[in-house]
Amino acid sequence: MSKKRFLSAALGALLLLTVLAPGALAMGEISAATESEMSVKYTYINQASTSLSISSSGTATVYGFVQKTPAGKSIYLSSTLQRNSNGTWSNVKSWSASSMSSSASILETYQVSSGTYRVETYYYVSGDGGYESGTVYSKTVTY
Repeated sequence: MSKKRFLSAALGALLLLTVLAPGALAMGEISAATESEMSVKYTYINQASTSLSISSSGTATVYGFVQKTPAGKSIYLSSTLQRNSNGTWSNVKSWSASSMSSSASILETYQVSSGTYRVETYYYVSGDGGYESGTVYSKTVTY
């Protein structure tokens, strides 16, 4: 009789794991992604991402990227290097790009002084039925 209870409990645990595992795996995928590699997907926007790196000599490399879907028509992209001062982010330098092709990107360098920085990238893609836009942030980098 105890074997039947054990098998019943084991099967119940297995069933519970089967139901909960996909959600746990999905949460693991989300938390494993770094901020600089985060991407989003919409009807007109296939991918949007941004990143920041700062060399040992203080050269910040700013990257922003947007790729549209075939339904998207035009792309506008703006990447802004921001510096944190006492908990407040202030704009340091901005760059923009636009395109009618499948993607648009920004790759720029800028000399920075010591501090904590991030990149804010705003993207806008228009299509026949309207537009989609959003903002992504890079990881913060302290130099």
